[in-house]
Amino acid sequence: MEINEKLLRELKKKFEIEMNKREIEIVEYWKKELESIYKKKYENLGSLQVDMKNLMERMGNRTMILSKMVKEES
Repeated sequence: MEINEKLLRELKKKFEIEMNKREIEIVEYWKKELESIYKKKYENLGSLQVDMKNLMERMGNRTMILSKMVKEES
């Protein structure tokens, strides 16, 4: 079965649009997380560093989970 070139282009465009929407959602989520740290009143630099480290760990954990999912699907 041969796929029509026009259909293939349309599917590719729809896929790219959907991926861009998802990327926007992801960036907005992490931006809100960072904004909550930014807006918080800290008594000292150490408290800020702890919150930043926790955010980085959460981001790293999510990246690791997604990487494993990609490898399993390949």
